[in-house]
Amino acid sequence: MDGQYLVYLIVAGAMIAAIALLQTLPRGALSRLKVQPKPLMTPAERRVCLMIERALPGARIHAQVSMGAIMNPAKGLSKSEWWTTFNKFSSKRVDFVAEDPATGQIILLVELDDRSHKARLDKDRDELTRHAGYTTVRLPAGERPTQQSVTARIEAALGLPAPLPGQRLSAPIRA
Repeated sequence: MDGQYLVYLIVAGAMIAAIALLQTLPRGALSRLKVQPKPLMTPAERRVCLMIERALPGARIHAQVSMGAIMNPAKGLSKSEWWTTFNKFSSKRVDFVAEDPATGQIILLVELDDRSHKARLDKDRDELTRHAGYTTVRLPAGERPTQQSVTARIEAALGLPAPLPGQRLSAPIRA
């Protein structure tokens, strides 16, 4: 009986401590942060986005997409393994995601590399997204993208000519 009473006392004490701690946390702290607007894309990214839209007319192009929005850890992992895996990639961003608006299927990913990119890390990221079933087109640093180069890289990645200007995607395209 004394042991049971002690457990109740510890649980009650822990609950009181938790409530007291919650009362000390500031409410609406997020709304008091000092922030300012930031452009979604750099001027170079806006130019490349337009080139991708022209190379894939009818596709929906998303910019700065979290990998956590387009991938999940594989099935069969324990809860701990799932979260460990998810946390390793979920906050990383993909520059552009091309999506078939009719099906929601991702056509391909596009990365606009700059001089800060490391080939070894990029290869690892591309392998990760490939495991999820995605093809990544890289626009390399030092090569100023043109409409022709962007279209050619997309065509090569998809293994077929990109749709003609004004032509809509008729079926999901997967490389």
